[in-house]
Amino acid sequence: MRLTHVLSGLTAAAFLLGATDAVLAKGNPERGKVLARDCFACHGPDGNSPSPVNPKIGGQHERYIFLALMQYLEGERKRSLMTGSVLGKTEQELEDIAAYYAAQPGYLSRREIRKRKREGVPAEQQGSPQGGAPPQGGGAQQPKFDHSDQIAKYNSMLAQAVYDASQVTEQVDEAVCAAITGDAGSDSDNDGLADAYDAAPNDAGEFVTDVSGDGYFEICNIQQFEAIGALGSGDGTSTTLDRTVRMTRKYQVVRDLDASVIENFEPIGDCGPEGNCMITFDRFGFQGIVDGQGHVIRGLRISKPGGGGIGLFGVLGQAGTVRNIVLEDAAVVGRGGVGMLVGSNFGIVYQNRAQGEAAGELAVGGLVGGSAGFVAYSESTGKVSGSQAAGGLVGDMRGAVYFSHANMEVAAIRGMGGLVGLNTFGFILSSYAEGTIIGSNDVGGLVGMNTDGKVRNSYATNTVEGDGNNVGGLIGFHSLGDVRNSYATGSVSGADTVGGLVGRNNGIVKRSFAAGQVTSTGATGGISGAVVEGEVVASYWSAAAQAKDAADLARLSGNQTGWSPAQPPVADLIDYFCDANTNGFIDPQERSPDNYVWEFGSSSEPPSIRCALRAGAQNG
Repeated sequence: MRLTHVLSGLTAAAFLLGATDAVLAKGNPERGKVLARDCFACHGPDGNSPSPVNPKIGGQHERYIFLALMQYLEGERKRSLMTGSVLGKTEQELEDIAAYYAAQPGYLSRREIRKRKREGVPAEQQGSPQGGAPPQGGGAQQPKFDHSDQIAKYNSMLAQAVYDASQVTEQVDEAVCAAITGDAGSDSDNDGLADAYDAAPNDAGEFVTDVSGDGYFEICNIQQFEAIGALGSGDGTSTTLDRTVRMTRKYQVVRDLDASVIENFEPIGDCGPEGNCMITFDRFGFQGIVDGQGHVIRGLRISKPGGGGIGLFGVLGQAGTVRNIVLEDAAVVGRGGVGMLVGSNFGIVYQNRAQGEAAGELAVGGLVGGSAGFVAYSESTGKVSGSQAAGGLVGDMRGAVYFSHANMEVAAIRGMGGLVGLNTFGFILSSYAEGTIIGSNDVGGLVGMNTDGKVRNSYATNTVEGDGNNVGGLIGFHSLGDVRNSYATGSVSGADTVGGLVGRNNGIVKRSFAAGQVTSTGATGGISGAVVEGEVVASYWSAAAQAKDAADLARLSGNQTGWSPAQPPVADLIDYFCDANTNGFIDPQERSPDNYVWEFGSSSEPPSIRCALRAGAQNG
């Protein structure tokens, strides 16, 4: 949970602090402690943030915190890095969270501290005049999200995506489109789709056909594509084909499509009547399957600067799958949840490519804007610009990215990364980022902010520039997260807390390296710019020209580092070997030296990751 602006707004603060006893929150701090787990990564368990970029909320007025949370939930506070942490919570649960943080010692005066001592309040809750007691325990030991079930879910989603794609054995010949003829200026069935694009021009209850009989309806033109969501929605038009039916079907694109003929494409799936996906989630999303069969959609244009869930697919539901689509020369503009392919993703995005530009304010990604779903074997190239939570592939993620790649110019203010802007409880596996990342705070080559998320077998080679705090070659702000077998080689520069691998480290970094130049006028480090109760194990910085304690990785061996030992390990196998079949386990046949994660080549090159997606390789 990111209460980025909890301390802003003097007018609101004055009103809230003047509230009468009749409207004071009635939260339970003990329940709130459990519910506030999502908040710990950014704000600390006691409200004393591990990063100066995040506000310290411990000891804040209870009612103030509660109403601020309600404003985020209802969308009134928009310019923040809040994600789904408050979504789905009841008002009572938000009351409890507010009560918990209000009970922390963060902003107590000396007089209040003395009062608490007289009343027998435990020492750890008495606070200090400097703003609170230090967090209890190290960052690596704080309560963490259990990823095991989620990773099993993602592995299952990948298996399902691979299986579903394998069932489509041959492409449909575009000759099936020859039957669609008619006048572009007439709409015989008044369903909003001109006869020239309608496969059933005299039937208001149909617009596509399944000529091949394979269960997939053929898409022959961009107008049909748009009609999946928009059929019968125009002024004076109607259709007897229910939207739910259209949004749960299977479709296949049978030829390249020219999207430039539609001035402002209407996304398939949306955030509902109120236009707020933070409330509706995927209720109004696309729940079917679209198989692009590798065909190109060129010249997509979407401009909805005040909208949420903006992309070719505005909202992809949990049951939805989009695969094998190639976007070229796309330009998509929205406010929040903006991506060239999918604005807000709750489903499966598999084997897709997007080239072009995506722009917005919050949760802006080259391929996907916000993702609570699964993205695999996909890539994006071009430009991404936003205010907060901007990523080359995904803007704001609580899901997973497997075997994917971004080569983007990413520019934002806070929370931007070459692959993912914000990774909250998410999982990044065997993926990489190239390009240029420019911002202010929480800027990373791969991930801007990694809060209780996992990064494994991944790397970044891009240039990273930040003019504020928390700038890293791989991750800018790393809190309660876990990075293993990963590296960064690009140059990194920033004002303060700048690291070759991680800017500010309040998590775990194991068996990883950095090999880029690091420049800063403040706290600087080859691996971490600053370690705030984090942990760095068996990791190296290869930049010998900068510091005497840097290692020349090219001269190290797998046995010296312990990354690829001569004697195969018997424990923690997932950390040493590639999970080639992505079943979540290292099977006996995978436990061989030629399947180690790290591959040590010649003495003139640093090690590489054997099971990561390689630069220049085709996804799939």
